[in-house]
Amino acid sequence: MLPRRALPDGPITGLGAAQDLHHGLLAARGEQQQTGASPSAEQQRVERLTQRATDRVRVLQTEADELASRERALLEEIRRLDSDRQIKAEELAVIDGDLAETTGQLEDMTTRMAGLEREADAQRSLVEARLVALYKMGAPRYARLLLGVGDLRAIGRNYRLIGSLARRDREQFEDHRQTMADLQASRATLETRQVEVAALRDAARAARQALDRTIASQTALVEEIDTRRDLTAQLAGELEAAQQRLETALAELAAGASPAASTTALALPLRPFRGQIEPPVPGEVTVPFGTRRPPEFGTTLAGGGIEFAVTPGEPVYAIHEGEVVSVGTFEGLGTLVIVSHGDQAFSLYGYLAALAVHEGVRVDQRAELGTAGVSPTGTPAVYFELRIDGLPVDPVEWLKP
Repeated sequence: MLPRRALPDGPITGLGAAQDLHHGLLAARGEQQQTGASPSAEQQRVERLTQRATDRVRVLQTEADELASRERALLEEIRRLDSDRQIKAEELAVIDGDLAETTGQLEDMTTRMAGLEREADAQRSLVEARLVALYKMGAPRYARLLLGVGDLRAIGRNYRLIGSLARRDREQFEDHRQTMADLQASRATLETRQVEVAALRDAARAARQALDRTIASQTALVEEIDTRRDLTAQLAGELEAAQQRLETALAELAAGASPAASTTALALPLRPFRGQIEPPVPGEVTVPFGTRRPPEFGTTLAGGGIEFAVTPGEPVYAIHEGEVVSVGTFEGLGTLVIVSHGDQAFSLYGYLAALAVHEGVRVDQRAELGTAGVSPTGTPAVYFELRIDGLPVDPVEWLKP
């Protein structure tokens, strides 16, 4: 298994900056309370953005800690599984050796039985000929052969010969029968053993393959967690940069000076809030993201966004602060508002019945953009599309569950 990189134990960069900035806000508010001055609307907006950033970085820190803990547990589990896999591999090697030995013994037994069968076949004709000859001599058989000789000396020789032949025939038949019976029993035992060992081998292989799959799955999870941790660190870094800009602007506002850069351009990036974004309307998603085929059109349409069920006239809110870059009527989407959130991130709101914003205005999170209307088919709905890096993404993956 490839070695994993060491896990960082410290907090995500940016959380300390967020806390320092929050403390700075409290100090600035204290100065204003002492002087009797009320914070400006712009300063209040910057403070709200700062608080959102602080809260979100804290959530990212918690998520990073949970990911690190989960990764450590997974790595420990992978080490245990890898040890089990090594044990299974050793067991399988022993079983394979046992199976090979049993198979070899069975093959030797089969070869020996075949040799005995060939010997029996070779002798069978001689034995059968002797049996036929004895049968022709009638019931007395060996006795008739004995009495058919003339002198006593010949009778004795024939008697001994007949006894020897009869005894040898009996012994040969009995030995052959017993040997074949023993071989058959041994062969049956080996065949049973072969089946048992093969079953053990199959079970061991299945167990090892299951461990391989589990380890591969756990390793993939670790890689996924690594990716998520890298992304979390990146998002925290983006928030830290935004916090630094906010801190500079807030310090200038608190001192009564005009900020070096326009505070209207200050905003938090959208990406760090993935999964925590409030939807533009509270209704259920009725048309999911992706290609769809509305029956009223009879053709396939590309679905770059989603549709929410709404009550006509209910407010439609901006999901994140940004600048309204387009307001107008678009074919198939009705009255559409496009909000830019910076870094090539845009949100689109269609099927609006009325507008509450105009092009060029900056809006805060949850600012009302207009009211809900109906889709081209007459169904009360709001079209919502989210573009990241200029490309449509599934908004459900970005909205709060």
